Amino acid sequence: MADVIDLSSNPFVAPKDGRCLINDLPSELLAHIFSLGWTPERDEEPDEDDFEDVDSEDGSYSTVSSDRSSPSEEDADEKERKLPFNVLVSHVCARWRAIAVDNPLLWSHIRFVGLPPYDRAKTYLERAKAAPLHITVDRGLDDEDDYPMSDDSYEPEDDDVDLVIIESIMELIIPHVPHWQSFRLMVSFYRHMHCALQALGAAGPAPMLEVLQLYHHEDTDEHLTFALPELREQPFCLFGGVAPRLTHVALWGVHLPWTREGSPFLTGLVDLELAYHARDVRPSLTEFARILRASPGLRPAGSPADWPAGLPETIPTEGTFDADAAAPLALENLTDLVLAYHEPAYLLALLPRLALPALTSLALDLEDDDFSEVLAYLSSPRSIGAPPSAPFWAPSASALRGPGVAGAPQPPQSRTTSRSLLSQLTALKIASVPASEAAVREAYRQLQALTALNLNAHFLDPYWVDLLFPPEAAPPSAGSTTATATPAPATGELLLPRLETLTTTGVSGGQMRALVAARQARGVPLRALLMNQDDDVDSADGAWLDAHVERFEFFEGSDEEDDLEVFEDDADGDWEDEDEDEDFDYEVHEDFEIDEYEPPTWFHHP
Repeated sequence: MADVIDLSSNPFVAPKDGRCLINDLPSELLAHIFSLGWTPERDEEPDEDDFEDVDSEDGSYSTVSSDRSSPSEEDADEKERKLPFNVLVSHVCARWRAIAVDNPLLWSHIRFVGLPPYDRAKTYLERAKAAPLHITVDRGLDDEDDYPMSDDSYEPEDDDVDLVIIESIMELIIPHVPHWQSFRLMVSFYRHMHCALQALGAAGPAPMLEVLQLYHHEDTDEHLTFALPELREQPFCLFGGVAPRLTHVALWGVHLPWTREGSPFLTGLVDLELAYHARDVRPSLTEFARILRASPGLRPAGSPADWPAGLPETIPTEGTFDADAAAPLALENLTDLVLAYHEPAYLLALLPRLALPALTSLALDLEDDDFSEVLAYLSSPRSIGAPPSAPFWAPSASALRGPGVAGAPQPPQSRTTSRSLLSQLTALKIASVPASEAAVREAYRQLQALTALNLNAHFLDPYWVDLLFPPEAAPPSAGSTTATATPAPATGELLLPRLETLTTTGVSGGQMRALVAARQARGVPLRALLMNQDDDVDSADGAWLDAHVERFEFFEGSDEEDDLEVFEDDADGDWEDEDEDEDFDYEVHEDFEIDEYEPPTWFHHP
């Protein structure tokens, strides 16, 4: 007689008495499981707001589209497959629905996208109860289907429909300010942003707010004067000045009263982004210095693209001076820095005021002038020398002490072991820097520790690439499509001896093949190579490059000439190509794809 297999304890075999074993779990444990299942997808943007999840009079539930039409059975099946996890678990059975609906953490990430009615957002707000809220409002006109007048020539009028939409959204969410944890707003016109700012100014304290991201980006060139003078002044203070837990702030094209009284919450920041401001609404040097000194823990993402207004005109040379502005500013935790769209005189006035002992990554996009003197400064010991106790124009600054004032003890890696600011770098991106060959050569001499370089050769002189060749290994012309695979060994000075990862735009396959072969022959091979897919690289060159470096990839270049995203090595020495939709700085504003808690990635494809 065959042995009878006991399947009573097999978890894949249902009990014969019809019991559902998972229902034996306590409701609290099920709620926690639901929260864990929802976490991976909760930050994903829904395609549209066609959602209504309501209980009917008989206690059942349904999901219907907000246009109130009757979906076909096929449409209903397709919709069910697309339901987000938090909604899906609420549709399994009556008990699961009760547990899910009563779990505020499943409904605390709220997004206003597309056109009203915002049924999903309203339902989530109700179910979130007093849980910490993460709110995103996206009224950027980056989708023509989203707004009938979303062309470049559109200007808001008195009957601006979108302004009414923003007003209604703010009315809906402002009562919940006491339990906001993050708030992100994206608009295409400043009048819309000002409407939201007024609502935030009338709101009460935000005791739980940690993240405030306000993005306004119109498709216009940088301007010196704020375009709407009647909206320049803000006779209000956001959240009544009370946001004690605020640590992450991004203000793109959005200015605030920069004084301590106007924005007292700009202290203790970990992450600060300032960009796209007209020059007359940027913080003054005194205000900017105060904000940074009040945030000694500012981390890599806190690299403002908009530096303070007024340099170099505000540098006092005699008589009275502002001691707080005059004292050198130490950013001891700043590792990544972007400098873009500044004049040489401005940078030569700004840089000596900064102490950057931890800086390892730098991105430069400088145009329409000769920046040889700026490169010379960055290559000189002056760029890392300990700041004097008082500026040369000041009679005394010895009374200045405390966080952020340069002259304090330096970290171990310190200025005493560095020959220049450039000698500290491990990663560098050059989008555009007009400078002499001698200045570029000296800058390259200082980059002894550099392992990652990103060059856009379309906007650089040829010697930015040519100088990467070892001496006596003559570089081919930029248009060359062939190269000698095994050049003669070179001797003499080798620049960037530790370079391992090279990303290029505007370099041909033949020129890159020659460069890889030359550095390999010199004993300093490139390990990773990323080239723009639009560059002239034929299949033979591509196959050769793929066989002679550990990692060879093509990337899709940005449509924006001034995209300052750069690439970065993983800590373990392996490279990971980030999603190309996760662009930083000067491209990210188009899609507003910014993580709420992660700093922008600096070193990836151009």
